Amino acid sequence: MRVKSAVDWWLGLILWLVIISLIGTSFIVPPAERLFVYLINIPVLLLTLWIYFGTYYELREDLLFCRSGPFFTRIPYETITSVRLSRNPLSSLALSLNRIEIAYTSKGIFSAGLVYISPPDREAFIKELLTRCPHLANGS
Repeated sequence: MRVKSAVDWWLGLILWLVIISLIGTSFIVPPAERLFVYLINIPVLLLTLWIYFGTYYELREDLLFCRSGPFFTRIPYETITSVRLSRNPLSSLALSLNRIEIAYTSKGIFSAGLVYISPPDREAFIKELLTRCPHLANGS
């Protein structure tokens, strides 16, 4: 099951203003400076579009896969320790402040992780996620 991220109106506005300004500056710079501007604007434009259109969450067979443009995380269901509603503004794989906080254990340098996601219907997403995480039966 794949769900695209909800997008807050103000964040969508900021992203589209960035996109429009990047395109606009490409036309108003002197010809001698266009190559330099293109070398900066095109990668930033592509990254912004990728994040805007490429932020989604997948409930796969054995893990939760979260992607926001080039950034992604894979969280096996058995490692999830808690799930709760949040409005935490920390940087995350979310395009809305109406978020779900997912805490999980991980291997490697850090023994715990935290990710924020923003599916449009948070309650339904949590309900479906909890069906895949029977160890969270108490509704953490």
